[in-house]
Amino acid sequence: MLVPSLLVFLGIVPFEEAFSGFADKWVLLFLFMFIIGDSLFQTGVADRIGKRIVRHASGKETGLVVHIMLVAGLMSAFLSNTGTAACLLPITVAVSRSSGVPLRRLLIPMAFATSLGGSLTVIGTPPNGIIESTYEGMTGMTFGFFEYSKVGIFVFIAGMAFLATIGRRFIPEGSTGSDGSKGTPALASVKREDHDGGRAWIAVTVFLLVIFFMAMAPVWKNIIPSLAGYLDSIPLTAYAVLGVVALLMTGVMTAEKAFRAVDWRTIFLFAGMLSLKPALMNTGAADFIAKGLIGFAGSLHINPDYATLAMMVVASVIVTNFMSNTATAALLAPVAVEIGLLLGCNPAPLLMGVALGCSACFLTPVATPPNTLVLGPGKYS
Repeated sequence: MLVPSLLVFLGIVPFEEAFSGFADKWVLLFLFMFIIGDSLFQTGVADRIGKRIVRHASGKETGLVVHIMLVAGLMSAFLSNTGTAACLLPITVAVSRSSGVPLRRLLIPMAFATSLGGSLTVIGTPPNGIIESTYEGMTGMTFGFFEYSKVGIFVFIAGMAFLATIGRRFIPEGSTGSDGSKGTPALASVKREDHDGGRAWIAVTVFLLVIFFMAMAPVWKNIIPSLAGYLDSIPLTAYAVLGVVALLMTGVMTAEKAFRAVDWRTIFLFAGMLSLKPALMNTGAADFIAKGLIGFAGSLHINPDYATLAMMVVASVIVTNFMSNTATAALLAPVAVEIGLLLGCNPAPLLMGVALGCSACFLTPVATPPNTLVLGPGKYS
């Protein structure tokens, strides 16, 4: 809240613009998707999906790592990364106990997979929403629902292959889940309840319909040309709102559960940090930083476009491991747009580089909540 407040008091950004992030459609999209995603956790659907898929893994460590990462990555592409990690934590503990594979050899791959999976869709992680808001505000264009996966899928596969082979050798041996998970707050927070099968099916149906309409938004014009103009005018947030209303009307979610489902820290951080965009652009700060990066890239005697892109990715990766990935995206997205303007190129690749860099939360336990969640149970340093 200090960011928009100080910008107003210092006269850098007018009040309406500084606090407009709280009505930004991408902020609202994540707010409502938190509720829709949590309905799958509340009804036990996410828990059952995780158990069934992991059950098909062989008892060997490599197979377990691949299966756990696949489940974590795919779930976090559509659901909260933190919720996915909290859901899979007790499942991973059970897998460790039954297979004899040390828990600490499984938890880091699971936590990292939630970050890798978040880079696959527009709703996978809040930084993607920051990127969408910046891209749309500056150019009037947006990335498609699965456009992030065109690049993110290769990063996800590479990360999974690394952790299933060479990477796991860097994780020390430890105890199995029978010892490493006793009395941890993370496990205590995961509720075990008997769930209503009917409500579970409603939650799944609503979730799939919302995702379907969001994913199909860019291609309606090719399928139903007569309705293309109308369907193109409906923002993705509207589908999420209808999904939440359906969950409330059917009793799958109550108002109290819906409020608890929202990660308000993320929403306030997302909305508050959006005010950095006009501040950086209006004061020339983004132009100053962009020119510095382009100048440095030009001194490297290699293609300045690729050098600048590489620097943006590296900067995102470094900063995101010590600062919120949402705040990192808000800081660097306007710079990426300004670099695109100065170079006379489409800023889309630069913005995508920032988005992927902000999801590379692998260096510290405070880089992202899933890393913090597994720190105690895995007994990592």
